[in-house]
Amino acid sequence: MIQKLYIILGERKKRLKTLLILMFFAIIALLLTPTFASAEIKVSPPPNWQPAPNNNSTSMVWFQNSTKSVIGIKKAPDILSFPLFLAGPFVTQFLADKGVLESADQVTFGHSNSGYRYFLNLSSPSKLLDSFSGLPQTQIGSFLPTIPEGYDVPYKGMLILTQKQGDLYAIVLLSPNENFDSMANQIKPTLDSIELINS
Repeated sequence: MIQKLYIILGERKKRLKTLLILMFFAIIALLLTPTFASAEIKVSPPPNWQPAPNNNSTSMVWFQNSTKSVIGIKKAPDILSFPLFLAGPFVTQFLADKGVLESADQVTFGHSNSGYRYFLNLSSPSKLLDSFSGLPQTQIGSFLPTIPEGYDVPYKGMLILTQKQGDLYAIVLLSPNENFDSMANQIKPTLDSIELINS
């Protein structure tokens, strides 16, 4: 009986090892596959929000002074373009471990876009930087300079991770707690207009 159990466990270990090896090579293949496509974000900017001066076709940030809110859409560097089915659950667990995750689900939006959506509770904007300190070269922190210095009040955030033809994108909304729901409604037309293009 014990011998049979050892045999079954041994076979399961072999299958798991084989599966992990296959997954490893699949991920390497995805990461090393060359791409000659040019990525571009097409979006209708939120009205009455001020664009960042360095906005371009793959990185866009807008802010609203009156509510101290920020929305941004950024393409991740090619080196961070992991498959979404791996990146999504990893970020879910990462944010939960950091203690800032309120809820997570999957969402569809814009022009045939889908991805993972996370709602975050943050004691302050600086808490967001601390929360993402374990992720290499995160794009989230680059949204924070648009929040006035010293405005360290409780914030709520929404992060959407999506992928189009191998490219990973992050969409972020940050707003003080009391303004978050109205800001989320205000930017809905902008989210619905998002078109991610590779040409």
